[in-house]
Formats: sequence, C-alpha cells, structure tokens
Amino acid sequence: MASMGLKYLAWAQQATEPTNAVPTYSAGKVIGKMVSANLAIENNEGELYADDMLAEYINEFKSAEFTAEVNNIALADQATLYGATYASDEFKATNTDTAPFGGIGGIQILLVGGVRKYRAWFFPKVRAVLPDWDATTRGDSISFGTQPIKMKVLSPTYGPWYYLKEFTTEAAAQAYIDTKLGVAVWHNIDVQVQNAGSGEAATPVGVTPVASAGTFTLTITGTATALYDNGVDSVASIAAGVYTLTNVAAAHSIAVIFS
Repeated sequence: MASMGLKYLAWAQQATEPTNAVPTYSAGKVIGKMVSANLAIENNEGELYADDMLAEYINEFKSAEFTAEVNNIALADQATLYGATYASDEFKATNTDTAPFGGIGGIQILLVGGVRKYRAWFFPKVRAVLPDWDATTRGDSISFGTQPIKMKVLSPTYGPWYYLKEFTTEAAAQAYIDTKLGVAVWHNIDVQVQNAGSGEAATPVGVTPVASAGTFTLTITGTATALYDNGVDSVASIAAGVYTLTNVAAAHSIAVIFS
C-alpha cells in the first residue's frame, strides 16, 4: 500500500448525543485544505498475573489526539471550533471559552496493488484545543505557512469512536463524509445496461453519487432502444449520445436497453 495523498477536511458541531443512537450534527462545512494529519491513540491497559504468569490482559481505547495542518481556517470558523467569539471581523478567546463537541472526517488516497482507493475516515466525537503557532519574518525567499489543528478524540456515548470506509471514486468518499457530517445532501444515480452488443455501452454504470442540485452526464455508445429513468422511458432525451440530469434532487434508477 502506498499513500498517494490526503484531502478534504470537514467538521460539524454536535447537535445531540443520544444514549441509544449515534450523535447528530448541525450543518457541517469544509474547514480547510489538508496538508498533513496524525492520530496518536492512548489506551487503558490492565494485566493480571496468576501462577507466576500473565493470566489476563486487556487493552481498551481511552482517547486519542488528532493533529493536522491545513492551508487556512477562517477566523469565524476558528471561533466556532474553539468556542471563542467572532464579531466585527475580530476573533476573541478568553479563559472561560468551552469548545463544543463535534465530528470530523476526511479522505486519504491510497494505491493498493496498482489500484487507487479513496479511504474516508471519520471521528464522531472530537473537541478542538487552541493550538500553538509560530511565525517568522520575511527572508530572501517566500515561505508558506499552514494552520495547525489539535483535537481530542473521544468515544461517543453510543456507537464506534472511529470509522473507515474505502471507495473506488473520490466523489463516493466525499459523499460518505458529507452525509455523516451534514455538509451536503447526495443522491445516488444507479445505471444498469441490458442487451448491449458489440460497440454498445453506457458510461458510467453502477452507482454514482451526485451532490444535490448537481449534474449527472451519462454517455451512451450505440443506439439505445429505451432508457428508463425511474420507470419513465426517456430515450427521446438522449442528445448526441448523452443523457443529462441537471439540478439533481432525488435518487435515480436508470436502465439503458439495447435491442
């Protein structure tokens, strides 16, 4: 496995933390472009010795520290993260500020066996800590700075503390994170092809997530005799070998049929 990249950092403030369901969140947002990330896990350990040997051993998650660097975080977003105040374009932090609980997620790009994979990661309960920062004066070359992030990762009252899921496309991985954190609403477009012969095809096939109000383009090679979109034959809407959905507001099940 080779690490090929890191991108897309989204965060949302926790709205509720039920005792019998996973946490819910207020509307989330992208808080910066990823530069680096690190997770340091702390576990509780216990050992029991009996008959002069180790008889029992337990290792359980206690908490973790998530640190990252992004290109920039707007002052208003920093105020939300750290429980500070932002007014009149001014960020103000006091010793009585309490950062809210939230959730955070992003995407790691991997190369496994020559195949690119998009691994989405998500922590359902985190609390940000105002990080240290440093700066230097201008020299004889230009240096770029980054914005540090430091968060404590905790186990929620209900459900896992850590989620990972791999996808074959970046869009699918982003849809997963967006859905978890309420960043955007996504709809699945499921395309199936029937009776395709030589030189006949539709691209893409299978499930493609499309953001709400987004556009989906289906390229059709050959002459389709029918195209059923949610049960309605829309073959007449194919123009120059392309079937297009604009302002997508719901899931679509599409069947492209060749004679």
